[in-house]
Amino acid sequence: MPDGGREFVLAEPVLSFIRIDQHSTLQFGETEVVIGSPFVVEINDVAHHLDPKRWDALGPLVALYPGELLWLWTSAEGRLTAVFRTGARVTVTPDAITKAWSVGSVYCMPGGPGPV
Repeated sequence: MPDGGREFVLAEPVLSFIRIDQHSTLQFGETEVVIGSPFVVEINDVAHHLDPKRWDALGPLVALYPGELLWLWTSAEGRLTAVFRTGARVTVTPDAITKAWSVGSVYCMPGGPGPV
C-alpha cells in the first residue's frame, strides 16, 4: 500500500470458525488470523475493548460469526484492521511484550514497528 502498509487478499473471505484458547483465532478457509494481545471490536459504532485472555468477555468477537471479510490490512506501524461485510471492524495494535497478531506467516513482533 502507498503508506507502507500491507493488504491481505484471502482466497476464502468467509469466516469458517472462531477458536478461543490462549489466543483468539479467526479462520477464513485455510488462513488463520490470530490475535494475541488486547484488541478492539467495533459493532454498530460501539467499541468493545477485548483481551484474548479474558474469555468471559469475548462475546462481541464471537458475534462476528457467521461473517465475511471485506478488507484486511496492516499499517506500516503494525496496526491490523479487519472490516466485515456487516460493517463490524476488528483492530489490533502492536504490543510491547507479545506477538500482537498474525495472518498466516505474517506477524507483528513484540514492540515492533510493523509486520514481518
